[in-house]
Amino acid sequence: MSKSIATLFVTVGALATFGLQPHAQGGRKPTEIATFSTLPALRGGGPSEALGIDDAGTVIVGSNWDRHGALHAVKWSLQNGSWVITSLPYGINANSAIARGVNNQGDAAGNDFPGPTSQPVLWPATGGFNVLGCGDVVGPATVNGISAAAQIVVGQQGGAASVWQPDGCRTALPSLFNGALAAAYTVNGDGTIVGGAAGDLDVSTPSVMPVRWTLVGGQWHIEQLDTRPGWVYGANGVGDLAGNVSFPCALADGCNRAVIWYAGGGSFELGTLGGEHSLSRDINGSGEVVGWSTAPGIGMTGFFWSSSRGMLQLQLPPKARFAGASGVSDVRPDGTRLVVGTSSQGAAVVWVVRDP
Repeated sequence: MSKSIATLFVTVGALATFGLQPHAQGGRKPTEIATFSTLPALRGGGPSEALGIDDAGTVIVGSNWDRHGALHAVKWSLQNGSWVITSLPYGINANSAIARGVNNQGDAAGNDFPGPTSQPVLWPATGGFNVLGCGDVVGPATVNGISAAAQIVVGQQGGAASVWQPDGCRTALPSLFNGALAAAYTVNGDGTIVGGAAGDLDVSTPSVMPVRWTLVGGQWHIEQLDTRPGWVYGANGVGDLAGNVSFPCALADGCNRAVIWYAGGGSFELGTLGGEHSLSRDINGSGEVVGWSTAPGIGMTGFFWSSSRGMLQLQLPPKARFAGASGVSDVRPDGTRLVVGTSSQGAAVVWVVRDP
C-alpha cells in the first residue's frame, strides 16, 4: 500500500501524531474566543477521545480505554449542565468498540473489533445495539459517520466506500476507477450527499482524491472535487463539505490546506494558523469549520474558523502540547457552539466557543 493510499485510512489518533513533535510553548497567543473543559472518563479508565457531536451540542461520542486495555465506545450526554459518560455495548465476539458519529436523535454509529472481523454498529438512543448490513464477509468495516436527520451510516468495508441503512444491506459506492480503493468519511443531514476519498491507481504516483457522492434517482454518482490529492472529512446538513488537499511546497512531504466544498458549487481554502498545514475535520450549519493546523512555535494544534474572523487557535488545556478539534455543533440559542476533540494528555475535551 502506497503512502498516499494509506492516508485514506487515517484516524484521529494518526492525525494527532502531527502534534507529537517537540516544540516550544511560544508562538502566537491564541485568541480567547472559548473556554474549555475536560470530559469525564470511565472509572479507572485511560486515554479518551471525543470524535463527534450532534447539532444541538447535547450528545458527544468517542472512545475511552479501560484499565484492562480494551477500547470502549462511549457517549457523553449533557444532563442538568454536566456531562455524563456511558459505555456503549458490543457483541460477544468483539472485545472493543469505537463510536465516531451521532445524529440529532442521539443514535450513535461506529464499529466493534476485532472479533472475526470488525462490524458496523448502530447504537440507538433507546438502548442496545444493532449490527448493520446483511452478514457481509468482504472484509473489516470501519464506520466514520451518520446522517444528522436519519440513520444513514457511512464508512468503508472491503476497500469500498460504503453506506448502511438500518433496514437494508450495505451499498458499495462507486470509485473513480475500477478496482480502486475508496472510503466514505461523512454524510449530510438526509443521507443524500457523502464525502470521502477515492484512490487513483492509474498514474505513476498513486494518490487519493477528495470526492463527493450524490444520490440521484436512486443511484450514487461520484465527483472528484479537486485535481490535488486530499480527502473530505466533515459535512453539514445541506451538504457543504470540509476536508483538505495536499500540494508541493518547500517541505519534503508537501503541505496541506483545509478546504470547504460548497453544496451549491465552488470551494474555499481556509489558510493556516501561520504554519504550513491545516486539516479540516468538521463543518456546521453556519459554515464554521474546526480541525488541526500548525502554528509557529506550537506545532499542530486545534483551530476554529469562521468567515467573519478567519482561522483562530483554540486555547490549549494547561500543560498540553497540542489539542485538536474533531467536531463542532451548530450555533446554540445562547450564541455559542461546542467544539470537541482531544488533548496531548489523552483527555477528551470540549470548548464552548463564543460568537466569533
